[in-house]
Amino acid sequence: MRVGLGTGRAAGAGIAALGERVRAGLRVRGVPTSPASARLARASGIPVGRLTGPLDIAFDGADAVDPNGLVVKGAGGAMVRERVVAQAASRFLVLVDSPKMVSSLDEWGVLPVAVAPFAAEWVARELGDLSPARRARRSDDGMVVFDLTVPPGSDWSALAQRVGALPGVLDHGLFEVPLSHVVVGRADGRASAAG
Repeated sequence: MRVGLGTGRAAGAGIAALGERVRAGLRVRGVPTSPASARLARASGIPVGRLTGPLDIAFDGADAVDPNGLVVKGAGGAMVRERVVAQAASRFLVLVDSPKMVSSLDEWGVLPVAVAPFAAEWVARELGDLSPARRARRSDDGMVVFDLTVPPGSDWSALAQRVGALPGVLDHGLFEVPLSHVVVGRADGRASAAG
């Protein structure tokens, strides 16, 4: 089985749990979305490889999930690789704890955007109404990352389309998934699907 391995705290917990299964005899090859996830997978005993074809399943965390299955990712800056891995997977699961389930993405209010360095200043001007805040560090792929402030009541999908249509924008952090593919971890250690 080929498994996409996400980036961040929740994905890290998933990688550690998968490592336990590998040590018990499960045979998988992980495709990590960041160097940090690759290091954690290797430390957990999971063989890692490159994305060379379809994946059986992938899992990742999220910053916020709304009741319609809109998901914001990218606080860690890995949303480009995360989207590629999610698209390559037959099934993509989002792992969160209950505080990440929000009634509206307005509670999160930030949309990360990865931009080619050449276009960064121009894109920032084009998105000036969204107060783009440039992160000090570039992404693992060398992209400039901006955090856009999304006004309350905005249509997040329309905004993501506007942002994604700009030349120089490689990707944004808005994903859409079925709620049945969102796994919510509870304080007592149990987990259940959000939908």
